[in-house]
Amino acid sequence: MKSERRKSKRETKRNRSNAPETLLLYLSQKGVGTMKLNYSIGTKQDAENIHEMSVKILSEVGAAFHSPETVALFKKHGAKVDGEIVYISKEMLEEVLKTVPRTYRLYDRDGGYITIGEGDLKCDSTDGPIYIRKEGKYDTPSHDHLVNFHKLSETSDVIAISNPNIIDISYVAPEVRNQYGLGVALRYCKKPMHGMVLGGKDVVEECFKTMQDFYGMYDKPIMHGLTCTVGPMQLAKDICEAMSVLCTAGQPCTVVSGVMLGASGPQTMAGAYTIGNAMVLAAIVYSQLLRPGAPILYCTRFSSNDMKNMGPAYGGIEAMWACATSKMMADYYGFPLQSGVGTGESKVLDIQCGAEGFMNHLSPHLLHADILNMACGPMDCMNTMCYEKFIWDEEDIIKCRHLMEGYEVNEETFRFEEIKKKGPTGSYLGRTLPIYRKEFYEPKYDIRDIHNNWVKNGEPICEDLLTEAWKKRIEEYELPDLTGGRKKIIEKLLPDEYRNAVLG
Repeated sequence: MKSERRKSKRETKRNRSNAPETLLLYLSQKGVGTMKLNYSIGTKQDAENIHEMSVKILSEVGAAFHSPETVALFKKHGAKVDGEIVYISKEMLEEVLKTVPRTYRLYDRDGGYITIGEGDLKCDSTDGPIYIRKEGKYDTPSHDHLVNFHKLSETSDVIAISNPNIIDISYVAPEVRNQYGLGVALRYCKKPMHGMVLGGKDVVEECFKTMQDFYGMYDKPIMHGLTCTVGPMQLAKDICEAMSVLCTAGQPCTVVSGVMLGASGPQTMAGAYTIGNAMVLAAIVYSQLLRPGAPILYCTRFSSNDMKNMGPAYGGIEAMWACATSKMMADYYGFPLQSGVGTGESKVLDIQCGAEGFMNHLSPHLLHADILNMACGPMDCMNTMCYEKFIWDEEDIIKCRHLMEGYEVNEETFRFEEIKKKGPTGSYLGRTLPIYRKEFYEPKYDIRDIHNNWVKNGEPICEDLLTEAWKKRIEEYELPDLTGGRKKIIEKLLPDEYRNAVLG
């Protein structure tokens, strides 16, 4: 018995001495492993519970569609209606939702396209901030600001989709506002683009027809609609008409829940989310009744609410719950997902702004969402567009992408032979290895100088670097070429006072 114990101890000691070699052999046999960040919420049962309660809301409470044509369409397909209220049964809901495509394409003016729905996060432009912040001061929107932000968006390595309403354009007369916004966007933007969705059927049809003529494409998805439900369980007439035009033509459309915790929805997370989910499902059913297979982007969320001011609080920490719940439900339904937003409540570039921004950028990356809306530049609860924050948000997103790549765990990256050679007291300073540059991101705008050097250099702050960056980008922007036909289209869109400024 004793001899067996001694033999066992010798074998254990020998195995321990060979542990590194055994581990490396095992790793070489297993191949490369990658350490990936993970983030999720809930269970399949939780998703089913939210779905069942959403069905209960739709079948017993109903959804209001403020469009006679929309109500008539539901009635034609067998839904119970009472005035503007439509009641959607479980059978109708689950049958119609089967036709929603998991992926779709959005084309640009030159025939290129992006694919949405593959879990490869695409960043979207802002939509209508009413204030401008530049070099520490506030301003109001203007033509120059509009052009500048289109230039920043077009030269961005992060932004994938442009928007004619990248800032508010109410400085232009209402009767020519939509044409002006579209004309300026078509002059400066080559990326896939949103279209105009507010103003009724005629406005949306005109925008879509103009984009078709400008692109020279009549059978492809080229105009992305961004629509939002009204309050807890309503869809406005303008939005019903916009969806009618876009979905019937096979153009993609985002349906965003407009629920605000405690204001337009219950004062609980589950209640606020579920009522928003129910209304988004109702709008998606409408899209598929218009055209089965119409591309739709699911975006049900809730924002925190500041009860003192009765306004949304997009920087609330609960946004991480909202993003994760949206991902859980999008996967449950098999829908492409828009989730997250690059804003918070801060009015200046301060600690609050940085914390809120990074949280709202990281969540959709961790969750493999498909679209991050208002990705770069917004602050002040989406009311303000900031030049410096635009650049900082780009950098934030690049850092998030770096985190999502993970790092490799294998024989090469353990560097055991190097560790063994240098011993317990060795130094690893020397030539920078290529793998270091791959695994450790070098930020462009962070101040990392040692203290004495920072003082000698004039105590710079990152905001100074951000200002330099956006000015350089705008200066180096190059206008896309215009054919004669495209130039004529833009000429017709632009009011007289802006035509020369845009076309020269």
